[in-house]
Amino acid sequence: MLKKITDLYQNLIKILFVSFILIILSTAYSAAADSEYIVKGDEISFSEARNIIKFTGNASFNSAELIIEADQFIVNTEAETIKGQGNILLSSPTNKIFGDSLEYDYKNERGTLYGAKTEIGELKISGKSLSILSVSPVEAAVTQAEFTPCDREDPHYHFKVKEIKIDADKKVSIYTIIPYIGSIPIFYLPYYSVNYDAKNGDDSLLNTIPVPVIGYAGSAGATVEFSYPYRINDKNRGKFYYWKSGDEEKNIDYEHSYKLSDQLDFKVKYNYLYQYDKEAGQIDDEEEKASLAFDYRSERLDFETGIYRDLLENDNENIYFIDTGYRFKSGINVRLSQEYNQEEKTAEKYFLSGNSWPINWNLKYVDGESYNYYPYLSLSYLAWDGFSPYTAFGRVENAGVELNKYRFGYNLSWDLKINSVFSYYIKHNYRIDYYKSSYDLDYHYSRLNTGFSFKNELTEKMIINSKLYYLDKSTGNYSPLPDDREDEEQLIRAALSLELKGDLPQSAWSLDSDGEYNLRTEEWDEITLRIRKKEDCFNAFVGYEFIDQSIVFGLEL
Repeated sequence: MLKKITDLYQNLIKILFVSFILIILSTAYSAAADSEYIVKGDEISFSEARNIIKFTGNASFNSAELIIEADQFIVNTEAETIKGQGNILLSSPTNKIFGDSLEYDYKNERGTLYGAKTEIGELKISGKSLSILSVSPVEAAVTQAEFTPCDREDPHYHFKVKEIKIDADKKVSIYTIIPYIGSIPIFYLPYYSVNYDAKNGDDSLLNTIPVPVIGYAGSAGATVEFSYPYRINDKNRGKFYYWKSGDEEKNIDYEHSYKLSDQLDFKVKYNYLYQYDKEAGQIDDEEEKASLAFDYRSERLDFETGIYRDLLENDNENIYFIDTGYRFKSGINVRLSQEYNQEEKTAEKYFLSGNSWPINWNLKYVDGESYNYYPYLSLSYLAWDGFSPYTAFGRVENAGVELNKYRFGYNLSWDLKINSVFSYYIKHNYRIDYYKSSYDLDYHYSRLNTGFSFKNELTEKMIINSKLYYLDKSTGNYSPLPDDREDEEQLIRAALSLELKGDLPQSAWSLDSDGEYNLRTEEWDEITLRIRKKEDCFNAFVGYEFIDQSIVFGLEL
C-alpha cells in the first residue's frame, strides 16, 4: 500500500513539473514570438535556482516550423536556449539534419549544430558545424564541409569546401570548393551555387556537380559541356555555360548580376553561338553578342532595358532595347519588346496570351526578325487521351516572302504497357500549312516515332533490355517560306543491352549495343558497342563505332 502511494506521489510530482514547465514555456514564447513550443522527455529534472530543465531519453522540442530530437536536452528558461547532446535530429518541412550536439536560441530561432550531416537532393553534406540563421524561411551555413553524391562509405569522389550557405531565396551557395578523387585534389573553384527547392524534390537541384561532362565519338570529335553558376556574395552572382561538339557546334553563355535592390539587378551578358552544317559544307548559324541591362522583377511585372552590340558586325553600332511583361491574375499575359539604333526603331515584338481556359491562345506581332508576324494567332485546344490539336493563322514574312498562312495540326503521344515485359509507344506530329497570296500552296509535314521495348530479369542479378524503333520524317508539296521547310529521313533504330547489377541499387555493369539503319540510303549510319559502368554518382562508358571505325567514350558525373 505504501509503495502504491509513493508511486502515485512520484507520478503526481512529474505531472506537476511538466505542467509547470509548459506554463513557463508557453508564457515566455507567447510574449517573445507569439509561438507555441512543446518539450518532451522520458525523464525530467528541474533546477529552480538556475532556471534549468533537463530532459533525458527521447527528448524532443516541437514548434510550428522545427522539430528537434536528441538523447538529452538542457533548457534554460531565462536565457531561452536549448543545449542538446547525442543523436541530434533537426526536422523542418523541407529538411532533415543530423548532428552530435546543439546550441539553440529558440526565441530568435538561431543556433549551432556540431558534427552536422544532411542531404540536399542527391548531395550528402557533412561539416564541422552548421549555423542555423533562420527557421522560416530556412537559412543555414555549414563550415569546413564536405559533400558527395556517392552513397558508398568510401566515395569515388568528394568535394571539400570552406562554407556552404543555404539561403532563403532557394540557393545553395558554396565557397572555396576543391574536388578530390580519393585524397588527390583535382582543381579549384572560388564559388559555386545551385538552385534549391526541397518541396519539389531532387529534380529541383540544377547543375549539382561542378565538373565538365566529356565525351568522344570518332569523326564527330570531342564533346565538352560545363555549367558553372556562382554566387560571390548577397549582391554578386552569375553563371557560365560552355558547350562544344567537335568542330560543328559551340555555345558560350555568360551572365553576371549585381543586385541593386530586392527587385532590381544590373546585368552583364555575353553569348556566342556557332553551328556548322557538315553535309552542306557551310556555316549554318553564327552569333556573338554582348549586353548591359537593368532588370526589374516583381510577382507579376518584369522589365528589362539596356544596350547590346553585335560583335560580328563591323559597324560598331549600339542597339538599345526594352523588354517588359505583365501577368494578370486572370491568366492573361502581356509582353512587348522594342529595339532601336541611333536613328530609328529596328525591331518590335508584341505578345498577348491566355492559358487558363480550355483553349489556350497566343496573339503575336513581330517585325524586324528573320521570321515576322503581322499579326498571327495560335490556338491550342483541349487535349484528350494524348491527342492535342491546334490551329494558327495570320500574315507572315520570311526571306522576303510575305503572305497569309493557315496552319492545322496535332500532336499524338501514347504509351501502352502490353504486359510485364513488353511496352509499345507512338508519337506522331502532323501539320499542314496553307499559303494564300497571288498563288495558293499547301505544305505537309509528318513526324512518326513508334516502337517496342522489352525488359526482363533473367536472374536476380541480370537484366536484358531491348528496343526497336521506327522514325519517319516526311513532307508533301512545297513551302515558299524557307524556315517552314523540314528535312526528310526514314530510320530504324535498334538497341540491346545486358546489365549485371552491383552491390548497391544504382550500381551496375552493362554491355550495350545499338544501331541506326537508313531506309532511304539502305545503309547503316551507326553501329556501336559499349561497355558501361553505372554508379549513383557517375556514368562512364567506352566503346567502338563500327561504321566510322572509331573509339567512343564518355563520362558524366
